[in-house]
Amino acid sequence: MAQSIPLNKLTGQFDEKKDDNFIALDSTELPVNKKGMYLQKQPAQQLIKAYRDFKKAHPDIPFIVVSATRNYQYQNGIWQRKWDALTAKINDPQQIAEEILKFSSMPGTSRHHWGTDIDITSVSSEYFHNDSKGIILYKWLQENLPKYGFCRPFNEGRTGGYLPEEWHWSYKPISSQYIAQYKALLESDANTIMQTLNFVGHDKIKLENLIKEYVLTVNTDCY
Repeated sequence: MAQSIPLNKLTGQFDEKKDDNFIALDSTELPVNKKGMYLQKQPAQQLIKAYRDFKKAHPDIPFIVVSATRNYQYQNGIWQRKWDALTAKINDPQQIAEEILKFSSMPGTSRHHWGTDIDITSVSSEYFHNDSKGIILYKWLQENLPKYGFCRPFNEGRTGGYLPEEWHWSYKPISSQYIAQYKALLESDANTIMQTLNFVGHDKIKLENLIKEYVLTVNTDCY
């Protein structure tokens, strides 16, 4: 590993807007669906190259960044809202957590904390498999994004972890360092990570097991 990544960067407990290594995507030529999204500079530069090449081939098909860096605080807001909504329907905290994890990460465990991962155009599998424009976009992403350093972490065929996400792509030269360090910490001293997590329900679920499953069960191409 090139360098040690601080724990707060692994778990998203920092403000990307104040980090010199991050760039606001709405200050670039990349189309975004909302302002205030950031990425690390190197993946942003590579994504711009991919976007330019895609647009040369398919000028009329949307290529839009719909999610980028999400820090712990942001992810915690998502988790809290979903937890509160499900508490009215489900009594078992573990079951609530597993239900949320079908579509959202626990705060402190999301790849979106790292500034290396983006969601492109849609977060619906149906779009990429049934919409004519989505089919073309997905085929291009699969065939071409790896040339710019990106891998698809949540592919088909994994046993456990998140459902497949056609839209989620990760800049491997950096994210592979993050997951390697996260894995090493989980194996050597998982409490180091768990002690930094204080989201609702963290003390009522099988936290360590869920972290290991959902952080580590990714496409082997992303390691």
